[in-house]
Amino acid sequence: MKKIVLLLTISFCNLLFAQKEELYNEVYFPVKYILKNSKDTINTKVLNIGYYTNEEFSPATYIKQMTVLDPSGKKLKVAENSIQYMEITDLKNIKRTFVDAKPIISKDLGLLQEMYNGKKTIWYRKSNYSGSIYTYKTDDTDYLIFRKDKSTTQIHFKMPGTVALLKEKFNYDFTISAQLDMMAEETDLLKILKLYDKK
Repeated sequence: MKKIVLLLTISFCNLLFAQKEELYNEVYFPVKYILKNSKDTINTKVLNIGYYTNEEFSPATYIKQMTVLDPSGKKLKVAENSIQYMEITDLKNIKRTFVDAKPIISKDLGLLQEMYNGKKTIWYRKSNYSGSIYTYKTDDTDYLIFRKDKSTTQIHFKMPGTVALLKEKFNYDFTISAQLDMMAEETDLLKILKLYDKK
């Protein structure tokens, strides 16, 4: 019996240390970016800082600053507010595009992620985090730009009044209003914007 308990304890310790090693394993994603004071495109790798795993992209990778590799493999810090344009490709080959906020919404907020770029609307997201980098909480603010009147609507998912505001912006279109009433996730908004493009 003592041998079984000893074997279980050793197995548990090995598993615990293996998970800890996985948590701190550094994962780099391909990145392409242009600094505000330059026209040169820099192609390198960026250190991903995931919340649950470093295998999945997290906005904490670039918020405030990001860690990239120079040509010799040395780590460099690049401030978010010094970047004009950026593309990050994760391990699932999903490419995310980011642009400087100031030309888009006239506020110097750092980078906005382009969530959707359609015929009638463009959807951008500004991500922030609070707390320690290892226990952070992400807070997103979304901006919808309507091409027709060039207006910008700031929204927060799941906040009271968001659906009513969007219904007004979509001119109380019956089909879109019905979809907005059922909106629960960001993928629902993406479907609504694609539907609006077809009208």
